[in-house]
Order: sequence, then C-alpha cells, then structure tokens
Amino acid sequence: MPTFSFKKRRAQSTWRILQAGCLMLWMFSMSACSHWHPALVAEREISFNSFIGSTKSASMKDFSNVRGVRVENESALAEMKNHILLLYQGITPTHTFLGRDNQFVDCVPIEQQPGLRNPDFRPISLVREAPIVSVEPLSEKAEKADLLSKERRPADITLKPGIKDRFEKEMYCETNTIPLRRITLEEMTRFRTLEDFLGKRDRIDQRETRGDMGGTDLVPGDPSHYYAVGSQAVSNFGGDSWLNVWSPRVSTHQMSLSQMWVRGNPDDSKQTIEAGWQVFPDKWSSTQAALFIYYTTNGYKKGSGCYNLDCSGFVQIANNVYLGAGFDHYSERGGGQWGFNLQIKRHTDGNWWLFYRGAGNYIAVGYYPGALYGNGELARQASIIRWGGEDTGDPTACQMGSGAFPSEGWGRAAYHDVVFYIDPNTVSQWANLSKVETPPDCYLIDIHNASSNGQKTFFYFGGPKCK
Repeated sequence: MPTFSFKKRRAQSTWRILQAGCLMLWMFSMSACSHWHPALVAEREISFNSFIGSTKSASMKDFSNVRGVRVENESALAEMKNHILLLYQGITPTHTFLGRDNQFVDCVPIEQQPGLRNPDFRPISLVREAPIVSVEPLSEKAEKADLLSKERRPADITLKPGIKDRFEKEMYCETNTIPLRRITLEEMTRFRTLEDFLGKRDRIDQRETRGDMGGTDLVPGDPSHYYAVGSQAVSNFGGDSWLNVWSPRVSTHQMSLSQMWVRGNPDDSKQTIEAGWQVFPDKWSSTQAALFIYYTTNGYKKGSGCYNLDCSGFVQIANNVYLGAGFDHYSERGGGQWGFNLQIKRHTDGNWWLFYRGAGNYIAVGYYPGALYGNGELARQASIIRWGGEDTGDPTACQMGSGAFPSEGWGRAAYHDVVFYIDPNTVSQWANLSKVETPPDCYLIDIHNASSNGQKTFFYFGGPKCK
C-alpha cells in the first residue's frame, strides 16, 4: 500500500509538471500565432437608420472598454465617422439582412452605390455589359494534368432567394440593387486611423530590387510583409486561376491571403488590382477567409485606394455576391479541397472587371472604371502579373495558405490551379512564372509551368510560420 501511494503521488506530480509545461507551450503559441476573436453573433437587428444615427453620435467613450479597439484619438475617430457618413450619403436601402458571416448587409439601389459618385472626377455612368470571360488556353494534355484529375469542390458565396436570416429577413438582394456589406465604426476602430483601415501595404518590389526586408515607411503595427509568389513580367489584360480556400491562423492585428496581382511598373506611382481570399479578423470580423478586391492608383499612398466598396472605387453590378463575404466551405488537411475561380479582365472600354465562379458559371461582380487610373499604366494595360500568398506580422507571421509547405502537395498545401493570363489581344496564355520568395527562409512556392510540363501552369505555396 505505501508503495502504491508513493507511485500515485509521483505520477500526480509528473502529471502536474506535464500540465504546466503544456500550458506554457500553449501560452507561447497563443501569444505568437493567434488573435482576439471579434464577436460574431449579432444580438439584435440594427436598422440602417439606427446604424447611421449611432455613427453620428459615437464618441471615444463608446469604445473605451471594447476589446481590440486601437483608434488613436478623437480626431481619428471623427475622420472615420465622416468617411462612413459620406460613403452612405444618399443611400436608401430596400432592406437589410444578416449575412452568413454575421455581418449586416444592406441591399442598395444600384445607382446609389459609392463607386458611381467618386469625388475625384465627374459622375460615372453605370456599365452593365461585362466583357466575355476568357477561357483557359487549349491543351490536349490539360485534362490529364495531376491537379485536374483530383476532386475539386466549388466554395460558394452566392446569395439565393428564399433563404432567411435569423431575423426572418431574406438573404438576397432584388434586381437593380447590390448587396453592400455594412462598414461600421466597430470594425474601423480596430485600426489606428482611417488610412490604416483603407490601406494595404506592399513591399514586394523593394525586396526584389534591393534584397532587403523592404523600407522603413510602413504603417506602425504592420511592419513586415512576406511572400511566396509566382511572377511574370508581360503585357496583359488580366488573368485567371482556381484558388483552393483555407482559413490560416494569423498573428494579432495581421492578415494572410492568397490572391492575384495585376500590376503596373514597380515605381512610386505603381497601380494595382488585387483579388482573392484573405483572413484578416480586424477587417472582416471573422477568423475565416473572405472574398476581397483591392486597388491602388498611386503606390499605396494615402487616399489612393481601398478594399471592396469601402471607398468610391469599385462599381458593382451583381446582386447575388457581396465582397467581404465568407464561403460556405473551406479546404481541410487531408479532406475536401474547396475553392473558386477568379478572373480579372480589362474590357476594350478600359474598365477592369472582376469575375467569380463557384458552383455555376462566372459571375460578373463589377469593375474598376478606367478613369480611376487617370494617365497611369493601368489606364492602358498591365505589365506584371502575379499569383500567390502574402502574410504580415511582427515579430511573427503565422500560417500562409494552409500552413503546410508546398512539398506536402495535394490535400495539404494551398495552391493555384490552371493559371493563365490574358494578352492585349484578349487571347489566353499559360503563365510562365518565376519564383519570388521573400525572405527566402520563410514561405515557399513550387511552380509547375506549362512551358516545361506541357500541360498547364499550377503551383503549391505556403508554410507554417516566419520568425
């Protein structure tokens, strides 16, 4: 009996030590690679008028005890309030519903949307006719290519009539309206300033040309960008790929994405269109990936661009897709591989269109007016196109893609499949990508170009952590 008690006490002591050790490891892991989780359940229905009224009356004291708030001061809050009120000025939604991701969505008459009243130039005429979608280049062996022989499942974000939210409001916008994900002070105040909320910093060009970690002029709190990208310098009118979608873990106040870049030359006035999926809890109030598009007309400088319909840039025509939406399924390690097609294509009228395809045909979501790019390169064409992943984080960036390295392959690593660009004659061409891994010891990309494999262009990318 005494021997048994001794062994029992020793076992209990050992177990406590193991527990303490596990707790320390867990706390270290949580501090490095997790984030606060925004409240995802709307407690009550908030009408559009109530939303506008509470925005007008809001003050710093309303956010003093709210977790995750980082707005600098009353002046920064006033700038955010003014932006929201100007953005929604003249808008009279037909109805509001709660989206799948627990964000309110307003169905806005299509002519009232912010993108048609850009203050920088005369009012824009609404264009409803999109260009014809480009299809992948012909290849006799394409159907035999490895990834195409695997099961790919369409991740859906489309709104469907007849489905209601928990407040019994139809989660669908009628013809001649568009769904506009509501932009609130609650999410804006997770950023220091309005510029931080609207902006998306990019330092891939400095890293490529200077070989360093990129400049010292980054926004405070967002100093590090990491890439695993396939890049091609070629005159183009856009491109296309099929992205499998994941929800990687990110560092506090940071993001991870998989996207396509349509780019002008890498100079101080560079212009871009960027689209894909992004995990960014501060931005999307969710730890899951959301569909997004972003633009800059002047090298990411203040006032030169924004996400989605957060400012007067993108013009939407689709009534069954909203930007910033989460997907109905996400890929799982060793399980189903869910994803979607994205295409960016320049029309002959100069507008740059975004197309999304899940389970059905391509949907013309909307476009960036050619006038938005003034006399810049994207007013005519793009000269660089890229696909791949980007993470941010200081001192630690966490998962890119699925969190697996490319070598883990199908069912584990993130990828882009059937990757092609559209030449200035609007003819599809397989991308011939060059590897960009910055820094080279963090995230990786494994490119398979059609020029070498005789089938199509695809790649795996990502990794678990940087630093």
